[in-house]
Amino acid sequence: MPADDFLSPSFVLFVGGFVAAVFLFGALIAFVAAAGSQTVEGLALALAGLGGLFLVAGAVGAGVMRYRRGSDSASKTAATGERR
Repeated sequence: MPADDFLSPSFVLFVGGFVAAVFLFGALIAFVAAAGSQTVEGLALALAGLGGLFLVAGAVGAGVMRYRRGSDSASKTAATGERR
C-alpha cells in the first residue's frame, strides 16, 4: 500500500510532537497575553492540555505501530524459518 511507505512510527511521533509544540506555543502566548484574565488563562490551560493530549497520542500511536511491525516481522521470520 502506498501509504505504508510514508507512515512510520518515527513520522507519527514527529507529527504528534510538532502539533503538541504548536499547541504549547499557543498556550504560552495566551498565558503571557492573559494579564490576569481568568478566561484567557483558562484558554491557555485548555491549549496546553490539547498539546499534551497530542503528544501522548503520538507517542502511543508510534509505540503501537512499532509493536505491530515487530510482531509482523517476527511472525514472517517464524514462518520462513529464518533467524535474526
